[in-house]
Amino acid sequence: MKIINYTRIFREDCIQIFKSNQPKFFAVEELPLFENFLDDDTEENYFVVKIDGHVVGCGGFFLDTRDHLGGLSWGMVHADYHGKGIGKAFTQYRIDLLKKTYPSIPYKIETSQHTAEFYEKNGFKTVEIVPDGFSKGIDKYTMIMEIN
Repeated sequence: MKIINYTRIFREDCIQIFKSNQPKFFAVEELPLFENFLDDDTEENYFVVKIDGHVVGCGGFFLDTRDHLGGLSWGMVHADYHGKGIGKAFTQYRIDLLKKTYPSIPYKIETSQHTAEFYEKNGFKTVEIVPDGFSKGIDKYTMIMEIN
């Protein structure tokens, strides 16, 4: 597993990863949001995961200066690679970067009921649940990790 910085050459790979996770993990109407994110907001804090030369995951982290939070953004692994430990290792990689880059603020993630337990195991606690918050059948879980 190799983690490298995202560049535009990986845009279509990331879109295919997103689509592989529809409709369970991402709603159809979220695709344009993700595409805009890839085009406008990746800067230096978004990455891809490569295995044997294939892009199998993508995700990043951010700083919200208004709310004094860091967080994880648009993290996903291609559906064909679920259950292989890639998401766990990649999430830990991004959490470690958050701790190194923004060591004294809480971290946030917005995720669904399908992945909330995964993030709980990684140290996040649910602070809000909005039924159908992302789309019909996809609840929005806002989760925070406090840093001591």
